[in-house]
Amino acid sequence: MVRFGRSITVLPILHGKAAFGMEVRKRCLKAAYDCIAVDLPEHFEPHLSHAIEALPIVHALVAREATGPLHYLPIDPCDAAIEAIRQSFQHHIPFYCIGYPTGEKGEPLTALPDERAIASLGFDAYGTLCLQSIVTEGADPVDKLHGRHIAWKLRRLEKQFRSILAVIHLRHVPHAARYIRSTAPPDDTFPVPPAYTVIDQPVHSDHLYFALGELPFITGKYERERYDPLAEPFDPITSLKDLFRETRDDYSEEADEVTALSPVRIQAALTFLRNLTVRSACLLPSLFDIVEAAKGVGGNSYGIRILKSAKYYPWFSLDDRAEMLGIGIDRMRVPAWGVTERAINLLRDHRLFWRSISLRPDPSEARAQQYRYRWNPFGMCSHIPEDLIIERFNGTVRRKTLKIAMEDHAKTEKFRTSVKDGVDIRDTLRFWHTGEIYVRELPAGRGRVDTVIIIFDATHDERYPHRTTWYAEHPEESTLTFYATDPFERLIGPGIARCRYGGLSLLFPPRPVPDIFQLETGREFPNLAARLTFGGLMFSREKIVAYVAPGRPGALLRNLARFHHKHLLWIPLSTFSHETVQKLRQFHILNGKSVRSWAARFIGE
Repeated sequence: MVRFGRSITVLPILHGKAAFGMEVRKRCLKAAYDCIAVDLPEHFEPHLSHAIEALPIVHALVAREATGPLHYLPIDPCDAAIEAIRQSFQHHIPFYCIGYPTGEKGEPLTALPDERAIASLGFDAYGTLCLQSIVTEGADPVDKLHGRHIAWKLRRLEKQFRSILAVIHLRHVPHAARYIRSTAPPDDTFPVPPAYTVIDQPVHSDHLYFALGELPFITGKYERERYDPLAEPFDPITSLKDLFRETRDDYSEEADEVTALSPVRIQAALTFLRNLTVRSACLLPSLFDIVEAAKGVGGNSYGIRILKSAKYYPWFSLDDRAEMLGIGIDRMRVPAWGVTERAINLLRDHRLFWRSISLRPDPSEARAQQYRYRWNPFGMCSHIPEDLIIERFNGTVRRKTLKIAMEDHAKTEKFRTSVKDGVDIRDTLRFWHTGEIYVRELPAGRGRVDTVIIIFDATHDERYPHRTTWYAEHPEESTLTFYATDPFERLIGPGIARCRYGGLSLLFPPRPVPDIFQLETGREFPNLAARLTFGGLMFSREKIVAYVAPGRPGALLRNLARFHHKHLLWIPLSTFSHETVQKLRQFHILNGKSVRSWAARFIGE
């Protein structure tokens, strides 16, 4: 905070940043002022009241002259100047625009300390640091003119009011301070500004990212906090966490792969985002880094959804969208004037650049329909990376099953001369009063496990119309029998279908077996899971069959196992992580081996 004499309190700001808007609100709550002066062009002053009263719907004031580009003032809820005017309404005091009445701007600022540093340095120390950085850059003639005009306007207001809060841009503060503290008489000779035509129109909701200083999602959080007196103080970092969490929750029903994002993976995405931000020499991430972090942890689909959520603002106008302002980095479409031309955002301090990121959106309905018509029903195969994943899991389950079977036949005896296979902690504690130590003896490993049955969903057979058996392409693969969702429900690329298992059976070493879903068995089965389990018991050559499912096998399955002289060994599905289970459930069907050459581009690996 800077003081110009006894009556003028100057608050240096950067435009479009929520940290400065919160500081304005804090200062207005702590002290009483007679008026508020904002560093905005004078020709917008008659239109600001109406545009700000329309908040939280974002409008923009657009000015044009006979020659020269358009310039516009977005009514950004996070901007400190807009917040200052809202505070003047709230405290019933007048506001004045003291900025130079043209659309001229100085050169874009170079990199300044990230506004997140305000939380640790304090606002005054941060402002001093930024002012020192700006002063060393040299004097811009446009900034000098703006500073002189601001000083002249403040001297005039000083004669009318005893306590003035002046919200001035950081780049204008040093020049305004030099002129206002000068002992020379005020210089009120300025070039005659051109005559502007100003209109007030809402901004198209899809273009708010280019108009606002913060992400539209964060701006929406800031505005909600403003209207809720019981809300926690606004924090951009917390809002970023909400962006990742709420995106996962909102799309959990629409996209099954998003449900695989547990809190652990969300935390991994935030850690990745922090590393990307630090690498960019910032404390707050850019939209590019946010999408990169989401894509790196949640895949292509989650990255797209994060991008959509980050650009979503919860309030929008119900007017005809064709009549709204279309805004880009340096272009604007004004339907009322029928023009699309170069435009200057007066609240944009830094230059924006286009950056490219590889994101492949899901195909449109028309494109998916084309993929379906071109599908060859006589050519289907798997995606090799997913084959490797499921075979590794198959090996893990078979080893785990043998270990459990050995432990079930373990013998416990008192320690005599050898600890054998280790101390039995349970029996040692049980007979602690005797002072004896008990050890375990595991039987020698006998038998193998050649069949693994995995049941993900046994209660919704109607969701899984695709039921078939896939045979191994080489000796290192298993014979796979499964029931899954319809491949034509989600065609994500040419010859690429995304499905989800309801249940599957893996037979290793592979051998040709009949398709259990088409085989006449002479039995009635209550669901697909029971039929799949019956097939695994029928075709297994080993006595032990691994059964991975959410719940224990029922009486029907136990009787089937007894009939085939097999032991159905249950492993709870919950013993495996949620991420592992969800990754296993999702798989892709390719329409021929030739599709494998480009499948990874659409699957996102």
